[in-house]
Amino acid sequence: VQSDPLQRFDGYLNHEANNKKIARDVFTKGDTAYLSGDVLVMDELGYLYFRDRTGDTFRWKGENVSTTEVEGTLSRLLSMADVVVYGVAVPGTEGKAGMAAVVD
Repeated sequence: VQSDPLQRFDGYLNHEANNKKIARDVFTKGDTAYLSGDVLVMDELGYLYFRDRTGDTFRWKGENVSTTEVEGTLSRLLSMADVVVYGVAVPGTEGKAGMAAVVD
C-alpha cells in the first residue's frame, strides 16, 4: 500500500488484468504505456488536458457516466429492449451530454 498518492501506479493484483492495460513498444522499442481509456492532449508548454474517454463511458460536467448502466435503466423503465446511449458534444459545455436512441 502506497502512502504517497503521487507515486507511480504499480498495477493490478491480477497479472493478466495488468497486462491487458499495458501497451509495449508504443513510440520506441522497449517503452511501455498504460491504457487508461482517457484521451489527453498536451499543449505547447507540456501540460496535459483531459479531452475524452474511450469505451462505454462519457464525461458530463466532470462525472463519468456509464452508457451500459443508463441503457439498462432506460430499457427497464420504458419496457424496451433496444436502447443505445452515447455521449454528444454540446458547444460551450464541459464533457458530453447523454443521448439515447430508442427503438419502440
